[in-house]
Amino acid sequence: MVQVRMLEGDRTDRLEALSDGVFAIVLTLLVLQFRVPNIPADRVGAELPGALEAQQTVFFSYLLSFFVVGIYWIIHHNLFQEIVRHDRLLLYANLLFLLAISFLPFPTELLGVYSTRLTWTLYALNLAMVGFALTALWWYADRRGFTSDAIDERTAFLVTVRGLITPAVFVCSIGVAAVNLSVAFYTPFLIVPLQILWVRRYQKR
Repeated sequence: MVQVRMLEGDRTDRLEALSDGVFAIVLTLLVLQFRVPNIPADRVGAELPGALEAQQTVFFSYLLSFFVVGIYWIIHHNLFQEIVRHDRLLLYANLLFLLAISFLPFPTELLGVYSTRLTWTLYALNLAMVGFALTALWWYADRRGFTSDAIDERTAFLVTVRGLITPAVFVCSIGVAAVNLSVAFYTPFLIVPLQILWVRRYQKR
């Protein structure tokens, strides 16, 4: 029987370098959705405020995406402080995560230009995929024993559960959007208090 080589290694430097590069590009691309209004010089004073106000949805989607991507960069960085080994499947899992992250500028701009239930659904699904992909990466690394000795079974499980909070909120926001699109825009703000409650609960336990 031919044994499949898993290409295991003790370093994750190149994986992290590629990931940091993708994060940097995505954060840069997010701002490119803004367009400077094309207004004749003699009508700038009268029309510029309205033109800027028309981009408020674009600005909101930009801030939300930048915040979420930034948080995922921090989480990814923190996880790889504890993931000390890798194999071929872990590399593919990280590529899947980067695929979800790199696609984000498109639904972000789509949502900013066309604020509909469909565009919010695409946007929320993209961010949910980002969260699920990163959580699956961590779960696989733990199952394969690629984490440091400081991570015991209970800690690994709690990190996995915590990783599901953000994608679960975005999945729920799709249902909220079906009822009220305006409320769905504010649903992601639930992530912060839910994370705080999670931390407090398990610190007490």
